[in-house]
Amino acid sequence: MSVLRVILAALVLAAAVFPPAAMAGARPIAIVGGTVIDGNGGAPIENGVVVIGDDVILAVGPSVDIEVPDDAEIIDASGQSVMPGLADMHIHLLGGWDGVSVDMLGYRRYLNAMLYAGVTTVLDTGNVMPYILQLRSATESGALDGPRIYAVGPLVEGADPFWPPISQIMTSASQAPAIVGQLNRAGVDAVKAYQGLSVPQLQALVLAAGELDLPVIADLWARSFTYDIVATGVAALAHLPSRIVEAPTLELLQANDVAVITTLAVKESFAEHRLQDLSFLEHPLIANTNPPQLSSALRDYAGATPSERRLQFREQYRRALAISKATARRLHEAGVMLVAGTDAPYPGTLYGEGLHRELELLVDSGLTPLQAIGTATKNAAALMLADDWGTLDPGKRADLLLVEGRPDRNIGDTRNVRVVIQAGRVVDRDALTFDESDGPVFAPGNPVDSAN
Repeated sequence: MSVLRVILAALVLAAAVFPPAAMAGARPIAIVGGTVIDGNGGAPIENGVVVIGDDVILAVGPSVDIEVPDDAEIIDASGQSVMPGLADMHIHLLGGWDGVSVDMLGYRRYLNAMLYAGVTTVLDTGNVMPYILQLRSATESGALDGPRIYAVGPLVEGADPFWPPISQIMTSASQAPAIVGQLNRAGVDAVKAYQGLSVPQLQALVLAAGELDLPVIADLWARSFTYDIVATGVAALAHLPSRIVEAPTLELLQANDVAVITTLAVKESFAEHRLQDLSFLEHPLIANTNPPQLSSALRDYAGATPSERRLQFREQYRRALAISKATARRLHEAGVMLVAGTDAPYPGTLYGEGLHRELELLVDSGLTPLQAIGTATKNAAALMLADDWGTLDPGKRADLLLVEGRPDRNIGDTRNVRVVIQAGRVVDRDALTFDESDGPVFAPGNPVDSAN
């Protein structure tokens, strides 16, 4: 046997005997003394221990059962809860604050805001494709701090798109294989079907995407929760409905394992409930990560005399929000998988902090705190068919949070983020706070909505 083969054989043996962290010389991290909420929905572990090696979780359990490595870096979590990093599975990383104007030049600020708030994973559900895929690559490589990004690329839309700059137009069902093939070659993680598509077009899109193992997320507006749409085989529906779901459709949602992305926060934004008391803007998750201009714009918007159209829109969504909250509980009790998403940014629904508000709204809807946490952890990973994140289990990616308090009892405690660990690395949250010296704050750009 040659010397080279001997060396290679020794390296293979070492890799089998020693874990990657040991070979790399990295010290493991042991989080001790906290209440462990693993994201699976079971009872929290009191006085628990989580051991991290390299970028994965090595062990989780009660302190009496887990041996802490002698060389581990110890993080004392006494009085805190340890939980999986949170996922916002419906956002648009275009910046801005009102859902229409954009701030693509401010990408560092809103990536920072999400990571600061403990949002370690996001799904962008409609964007300019080269831009969002570049952001995804930069965060994957570590060139940019920010959450892990999943992306659909553009909305696949009918002949008259509502959001032209972020839409891929599809005028016939025969185009589906070519459109899906193009998206797949670009590297999208899912396909987003939008409101202008017909049922045959949607069906063709689902079939073409299925050939490439790409899930289809549908937002057909008022048509989303109809029997015909659910029967196409979509993986998920974006937004809880604003009307009662009929029994046959509910049964089909169950039978087809169709997930529902919640986005109660955006309905609350349209209902303007939050704008009645703007003290939430002073919360550290917002105040520490956003420029004063954002709060000023929101205060001006909230204080402006509303037009008749705005008043009608507000009343419409106050009714819609009540129906959506009741439907959230009904769907959950029926076994339909709910996945947390915010549709940020909109007035009062901001990157990062908005997901904590979404969890509060889900609890207001009748879910328990643990069930709400599951929508932003385990269920979020299931939506993306991912088995390497979403819960605190050995072998999973080490994305986790330490929060002050007991979010399993009081969901508002998810806001009390003290430590963020992403892929086994303790994030420097101070470096994510807004600093005027970092560069200019750009004025929002032109709107991306339809001229119709």
